[in-house]
Amino acid sequence: MFTSGYEHLGVDAYDPATYLHSQLLDETSFGFRYDRNVLSRLVEVVQGKPLGEEHRVACGIQALAQITEAVVEPNIALYELGSGCSHADAEEQLALFRRIDHTHPQHWADLATGLVDGFDDDQLADWQGQSIKESNYAKTLNHWRASYAACLKIASLELSAMGAEAKMLELIRWMEEEACFLVPGVILANRYLAPNASRNGLFKQLRSADRNKALRGVRNQAWDLTLIYAWMDDLRNIDATGRIVILASLDRGVHAIARWVLMAIEAEDHAASAQLEKMEEEFLTAWGEQRGRRLLDAWQTAQLRRRSHPERKRVLTLAEMREVERAFRSEEHTSELLSPCNLVCRL
Repeated sequence: MFTSGYEHLGVDAYDPATYLHSQLLDETSFGFRYDRNVLSRLVEVVQGKPLGEEHRVACGIQALAQITEAVVEPNIALYELGSGCSHADAEEQLALFRRIDHTHPQHWADLATGLVDGFDDDQLADWQGQSIKESNYAKTLNHWRASYAACLKIASLELSAMGAEAKMLELIRWMEEEACFLVPGVILANRYLAPNASRNGLFKQLRSADRNKALRGVRNQAWDLTLIYAWMDDLRNIDATGRIVILASLDRGVHAIARWVLMAIEAEDHAASAQLEKMEEEFLTAWGEQRGRRLLDAWQTAQLRRRSHPERKRVLTLAEMREVERAFRSEEHTSELLSPCNLVCRL
């Protein structure tokens, strides 16, 4: 449920006392960055949907956030909703979430522990607080655009007839050419393209005959990476904000990538060699000794070449991405997408 940075300290990230202790002794403040699945489950609870395990877990997360007086940040979840529906839908859900976030935490705790099985309308706070500056939740975020380009590339490689190692080498080549060295994207690719990868929950319905379903799976994967990038920014801004932000998600795949990223960011504070050790561990774990070494060497070489030629290419425009999507929907996607003359190769 959480990626917090406390795991390696042997501290219980699910105990309110952990946060209250830090607040009192270290004057630390906390925040929770919600994944779309957490926000959606809370909204469904308020709407009277039958409660499942994920609903109760989400209620427990909300109770903990309120008890510890943490700031909850749902903006990536709202942008995801706005991109798939509309800005008005996202604004409506934000207004509902503000009421959720000002409802007494005991209600959420009772729902989480099973003491009650539903939410009464009169329990929801009728909050009329200061309005927050509006965002355009239908706009395209830069982090999402880069993540979507990487996910389209990974998906198209998976659908090709190339061998597993060749797919990963092609991804590294593409990242070098596009100056798009997305570490979470590399971790995702390692855990998806490697021969013995579990792939649980990754790129859902990629091989579906309904190519729109396949494309939705790619978009969802891109939003997972976008959430992780936003959380990475939170981690890097701790000194400026004084706030430790917890990533809250019901998706184990998101946490697997996020926890690796957390260790990589912590390694930044020590030495470049520490980061290299983390990348080495990642490649060797996913690919084995021989292939892992070859891919690690390719990754390092690509980074060195890019640093020696610092001019950066742009991320694809939205119009170009729409062309890629149209190709992805086509029946010939398995043969056409990786053709040298095809648009996706420019990805």
